[in-house]
Amino acid sequence: MRRLFLILSVAACFVALPASSMATLLPPRSVQVTGKLTSDGAFSFTIQTPGKSVGVLSALSSAASRITSEDYPYVWGGGHGQAGIASVGLKGPGYNGKRRGFDCSGSVAAVLVAGGLWPAGASVPNDAGVIRQLLTRGLIAPGAGVGPEEVTLYDHPGVHIFMNIDGRFFGTSDGGRGANAKGGPGWLDDSAWDVSNRAFRRYHFLPAALKANTTAGSTLAFQPGPGLDALSGYPVGATVRVIYKTTNAGTMVAQSVTLVSETTATGTVKTIASGGTSFTVTTATGKVLTFPAPAGSTLASELLGGQVVLGDSVSVSYIKTPLTVLGVTVTAAPTTTTTTTTTTPTTPTTPTTPTTPPPTVTSPAPPPSSGGSGV
Repeated sequence: MRRLFLILSVAACFVALPASSMATLLPPRSVQVTGKLTSDGAFSFTIQTPGKSVGVLSALSSAASRITSEDYPYVWGGGHGQAGIASVGLKGPGYNGKRRGFDCSGSVAAVLVAGGLWPAGASVPNDAGVIRQLLTRGLIAPGAGVGPEEVTLYDHPGVHIFMNIDGRFFGTSDGGRGANAKGGPGWLDDSAWDVSNRAFRRYHFLPAALKANTTAGSTLAFQPGPGLDALSGYPVGATVRVIYKTTNAGTMVAQSVTLVSETTATGTVKTIASGGTSFTVTTATGKVLTFPAPAGSTLASELLGGQVVLGDSVSVSYIKTPLTVLGVTVTAAPTTTTTTTTTTPTTPTTPTTPTTPPPTVTSPAPPPSSGGSGV
């Protein structure tokens, strides 16, 4: 009876626990997600999941609403390491070494990533750097946008940046007049009172950039778990499948990362470019495939060092987008043909008896003619 009572008592304790307490007792569940590798750093990497094909303007508005709902605090330097990813930032306003959030340019870049207007996972410069890069890429032009569908950036160089998305203002705030109480990014329901400040320069996105569609989904950041310090040389742009767990602190820790788009080709090495920068393989069906070998890579060294030579039968593991060789296995060395060359000996094998040349016979000159000149 004592044993039964003990079991029932323990069970009663678990029943009495609230659901939230039970969640902390249970180990985190593994989750799987597939997306495009957008950055690969020493301590973290990011992927961008595929989204539905929607208009850029709609994607920007949805991203702004999502970021607003997540109630991020203002953190100086937050969101700069990898575009679209909240971070602890730098020592300054809002920094405590643990709190994750965004500053003004970090939050603007996070919205632009969702619209395909900023590279996912890329670093984010300061406000002036954001404007400069967008100008270089031909996405914006000076002046405020006009018309029913427009996106305008307001930049006070070195001080502050925010944006107008189809008539609504978004950015970090001072926490007053209906904005985010933490000062972090969100819709500015006070209509951005500083929009009339002449210190702010206006830049609008060109109509061509806004009328396009985008399939950019969510950007997710992971810390590599044990044994995943490096992603086996997977190139940025490759499609990968990540299995991960989320800690109680909200950190996503990757348990495994595998390529989704890996392909294998077999054939014979037909050419190797000068300097080992590329090589071509002809398959059994006659298809010719050319593979790059970036300078300084292990593959380039193998081509230059003779580990892979003309005539080798090889199996090449690669991905198509971006075209990257993951590994080359030599399955058979080229067949060498021995050529026998016959040479004529310079010294005769049978001695010959020298012959004596016949004597030279000299005929006497004819007598001079009487009618000649006598020369």
